[in-house]
Amino acid sequence: MLLVGDPQMTDAYSYDRPGILLRISEFYSDLYMRRNYRHLNRQLAPQATLFMGDLMDGGREWDDVGYQGQVDRFKRLFRSSKPQYFMVGNHDIGFGNGIKNNVLKRFENAFGPTSYSFNTTGYSIVVLDTVSLSATNDLSSKQTALDLLDRHLPPHPRILFTHVPLYRPPGTACGPERQSAKGIRQGRGYQYQNLVGENLSKQILERVQPVAIFSGDDHDYCIVHHVSGRGEIPEMTIPTFSMAQGLQYPGVVLLDLTKGDHDYFATKLCWLPDQIAIFIGYGCLLAASLVALAFSHAYRLARQRKQRGFNKSFDEDALPHPAVMAPRTSPLKRGLSMFVRDTADVASVGVLVYALGVLFM
Repeated sequence: MLLVGDPQMTDAYSYDRPGILLRISEFYSDLYMRRNYRHLNRQLAPQATLFMGDLMDGGREWDDVGYQGQVDRFKRLFRSSKPQYFMVGNHDIGFGNGIKNNVLKRFENAFGPTSYSFNTTGYSIVVLDTVSLSATNDLSSKQTALDLLDRHLPPHPRILFTHVPLYRPPGTACGPERQSAKGIRQGRGYQYQNLVGENLSKQILERVQPVAIFSGDDHDYCIVHHVSGRGEIPEMTIPTFSMAQGLQYPGVVLLDLTKGDHDYFATKLCWLPDQIAIFIGYGCLLAASLVALAFSHAYRLARQRKQRGFNKSFDEDALPHPAVMAPRTSPLKRGLSMFVRDTADVASVGVLVYALGVLFM
C-alpha cells in the first residue's frame, strides 16, 4: 500500500501572489505530483493508495462550486485503477470546533467517510478522524469516530491511521531521516493543532491498541515510539508528497502487508526529487549557455576587427572610396544582432524539447 502524505494541492488560498505567478506555481506542483504518482505506480505496483489528509490547501475555504473544481483537479492528478482510500485533514474541513457541517458533508460526498476501517492480509486498518475528535462541540463526524472506537473496531492486529500525530513529550526526537533538526512540538493556531491532545491520545491508544500508527500533517518524516501496556508502538509520520510545502525532498512510504504472519509488516521510505534544485540547475545551464554564446561572439568580433586592420595596411593601392557611401552597420551592432539571433535559435530548440517533455513524459 502506498502512503501519500499531505498532497495539499496549491490553490488560490496558498500564497499571496499575483495571478500569473500563482498559476505557474499550481502548474508545476501539479506536474510534479502527477508524474511522481504515475511513476511510483508503474515502478512499485502498489495494490492500493491511502492519502493521509490535507488533499488540497484551501479545501475548507472554497465555496461549493470552487470546491468541486478542486475535487475534479485532484482526481485528474491521482488517476489510478487500484483502490484509493482517503483521510480527512484540517485543510480539508478545519480543526476541532472550527469544522462547519456543510464543509464536512461535501468532503464526505467527494471522498467518503472520515472514520472507517477495512481489512487487508493479516491486518485491520483503522482510519480515525482525529481533527473531528478534537472538537468539544457535537459533530456527526465526531460521533462516527466515537462509534468506531466504542463499538465497531475490527479484530486484532490493528494499524491506526490519523492525520494529526499523537501526543509525545516535548523534545522527543524524530530519528535520523527527518530533514528538519527539530521534532514535532505541540502548537495551535487558526484551524490547526500540531499534535492530538495528551488525554485524547492516551484514550485512542487504549481503545485501538494498534501494533503501528501512521500519521501526516507535519510534512516532514518522523518516527517515534509510544509506550503502552502492550509494549512500544511505533508511529511514523509520512512526509508531504508536494514540492510546494517547504520540504526539500518530498516523499512517500510503501507499507508491505503481504505476508500472512501477523507479527510482520515492513515499510520503505522513498524520497522524491528536489524539484527546486532541478530548476536552479536549469537556470545555471541557461546562464552558462548565454556566457558561452557571448564569449563566442566577442571572440569572433575581435578576430574580424583584427583582420580588417591587417587588410587596411596592405590596401594603399586600392581605388579611393567614393565621397558618398551607403551607411554601414557598426561591427558592435552587427555583433549584437548576431548574438540575439543565435540565442533565439538555441532557445527555440530548448523550449521545444522542454515543451515536448512536459506534454509526453
